[in-house]
Amino acid sequence: MTNNNEKTPTYKRVLALCGIVLLVGMYIALLLLAVLGSPATYNMFLGCVAATVAIPIMLWITIWVVGALTGRHTIASLDAMTSNKRHDKYGNVIPDSKIDTVVFDIGNVLGTFVWKEFIENKGYDAEMTDRIARASVLSDDWVEFDKGNLTTREIAEKFAENDPEIAEELYKTFTDLKDIISKREETIPWIRALKAAGYRVYYLSNFSKQALEGNPDSMAFIEECDGGILSYREHVVKPDAAIYNLLVSRYELVPENTVFIDDTEVNITAAKALGWNGIVYKNYDQVVKDLHNLGVRY
Repeated sequence: MTNNNEKTPTYKRVLALCGIVLLVGMYIALLLLAVLGSPATYNMFLGCVAATVAIPIMLWITIWVVGALTGRHTIASLDAMTSNKRHDKYGNVIPDSKIDTVVFDIGNVLGTFVWKEFIENKGYDAEMTDRIARASVLSDDWVEFDKGNLTTREIAEKFAENDPEIAEELYKTFTDLKDIISKREETIPWIRALKAAGYRVYYLSNFSKQALEGNPDSMAFIEECDGGILSYREHVVKPDAAIYNLLVSRYELVPENTVFIDDTEVNITAAKALGWNGIVYKNYDQVVKDLHNLGVRY
């Protein structure tokens, strides 16, 4: 890592010195021609004016090209929004805080889990919606979606065991999970702002294949992240320590430099037990404030 007190690279000092010497030399020549009353004075004056404008521009372009070719951050780098940040030798922003990684849950954090509306939109009244929910979304069997071990039909059969009288309604409701997650407009700008400030961003969520494939627009933020884990792919769910440790090993995270944001307190408790920092999500503004208190600036 570099720091703000690091000496200016030699090539930059040489370029700057050459530019200064050239300009000073031209103005000395202009002064001598003016004193001698030479007819070339006017042309030299125009040349000095042009050089005063052109030389800094050429120096800027040269430094930018060097930075672009080497991947290093320079004063000419086209990232004005991070010009006041520290950068490593490859041009990546160095976060100001101990925290260098932000990990998000998905449901009710990056997207909204709208299970009630999802059921109602199948054409059921409030009473039936509540009954279907108790047998499915609000039951212990809901985790079977997230574990990824059973087919949709097999999961629906488990729901039907909870309330056999509405087995048909349960099969119909959970044929697919389209529209069970709604999009949050702040999500992608939030992720991009964190990444622009130099933080790595990942997701860690109990999430099913059916929900992922049924809600492509609401899940578009996945492509914005640096990576992450969805439980159905690994067949393990939070708050099992295994899923947290898998994220750490897969992406070489440092637990004490990582903050996890989840709307379920037990999942945050599990993360803290493993040395992570944690924030229980209540609302966006609250999390932004809590991140700020941890030194996360973006």
